[in-house]
Amino acid sequence: MDYYPKIFIIMGSLFGVMGAFFITAGVSANSTLLPQTYTVLSMAVLSYSMSFLYPQFKQKDERMKLIRQKAMFYSFTAMMVYISLLLLGLELNVISLNVVDALTILISLNISTLFLTMVFLAKKY
Repeated sequence: MDYYPKIFIIMGSLFGVMGAFFITAGVSANSTLLPQTYTVLSMAVLSYSMSFLYPQFKQKDERMKLIRQKAMFYSFTAMMVYISLLLLGLELNVISLNVVDALTILISLNISTLFLTMVFLAKKY
């Protein structure tokens, strides 16, 4: 199967437009953002990242293995920081979230962090 980066860019643009629509709807209704907004925006980040990373993912060399390993480590570390900040904010009553919103935000942050870290590491190595 051939590689078509335009498909990933089109999908990322569609997810970005959907996310912008969700943000616009939430702001115009003077309410909080829907939890799906974070997921859709993280899917946009994932699609744009895959447009750059897919040709490199096809290679099964040591460089890609190193990039994946380091990206997972950095993403895990960032996830621990995100969880710590979320718990601190909840305990100090700085933010108030229900469980579904908190998990959606954490999952979206994890997806975005992992793929953006892979892009940065792929450019570095």
